[in-house]
Amino acid sequence: MSPPASRRRAAGRRDAGPRARRERRREPEEKRARLLAAARRLFAERGYAATTTADLAREAGMAEGTVFHHFGSKQALLAEVAAEYGRGLAVHMFGALAPGEGAPTAEAMLRRAFSYVRDHGAVSRLLALAPDPTDWAAARGASRREIVSALAAAFERWSERGLLRRHDPALAAELLFALVESALTACFVREDGSREEAWLRETVACVEGALLASPGAVRVRQPPARRRSR
Repeated sequence: MSPPASRRRAAGRRDAGPRARRERRREPEEKRARLLAAARRLFAERGYAATTTADLAREAGMAEGTVFHHFGSKQALLAEVAAEYGRGLAVHMFGALAPGEGAPTAEAMLRRAFSYVRDHGAVSRLLALAPDPTDWAAARGASRREIVSALAAAFERWSERGLLRRHDPALAAELLFALVESALTACFVREDGSREEAWLRETVACVEGALLASPGAVRVRQPPARRRSR
């Protein structure tokens, strides 16, 4: 004789319990990810000011209240988009290094930074050209903190190993960020990216001169000079 229906339903609930709990834990993360993806697309396509929280919710396929539940405000969502961008740039610059590996050359590190900004041009322009300082100060600060903290940690490791000159890692990271951000903005926002190699070359030269333990030890390879035909 089969067990009563109520007992079968209770057993089913017990069996599905752990899986259901895992799915419930994943659900908020998935919703946040969908909202972030929607924000990246719409902020870049329409502009921040022209995008409403209703637009974001509709793009993500959920209720408008979900935006406020997960982020609190449109400004906070923008700040998280910027922080995510900053984390991605930091990972791109340093993520290819194996544990314990020495410092990358300035060229390798900066070439990856230029590549990341080129591939994420819409978000880069969005952050660089924001018209409203009130809404955008937090966003720019969030992106800056992610990148500067990664640079400072790397500089401290490399200085201890004698790969860089002795610096205050946090101050050196702030200064390098300002230099590289200016170069990236000039190359991809104020210009169209066609002079990427020229901007990269000059940025590398500045970074090498400021940070390397032995100036001139690592240089961008220059093409061999052409011999004049006689």
